[in-house]
Amino acid sequence: MNSGNSTPRSIEWGPWIVLACGVLLFLLGATRFVLRHHFGFGDALHCCLAVVPAGFLLLVFDYVIHHARLVSVIPLFLAGMLIFSFPVFDVALGLALMAATAGPALSEWKSPAR
Repeated sequence: MNSGNSTPRSIEWGPWIVLACGVLLFLLGATRFVLRHHFGFGDALHCCLAVVPAGFLLLVFDYVIHHARLVSVIPLFLAGMLIFSFPVFDVALGLALMAATAGPALSEWKSPAR
């Protein structure tokens, strides 16, 4: 048996970790809404609208991590503050992470093998 071709080595774990973080953030935000005993139409609208800034934060973080790794602490700190302060941002960032992972995976799955 060759250990170089084992299943754990052949699976790409990066997308699964990002997807798990997205699900965790989404569930964290949903739990915070449940504990607040209030989730109305306005909160749902805020969650939907906050997906755009959350996606923009992911885009900025990706750009910063590729060009200036030391400075990537700043957007990470901003995301941490927003996650800690607003349950809306938890839900939105979780959805943005899941969409960022699922989009390329679904397009790869639908395209024919070359």
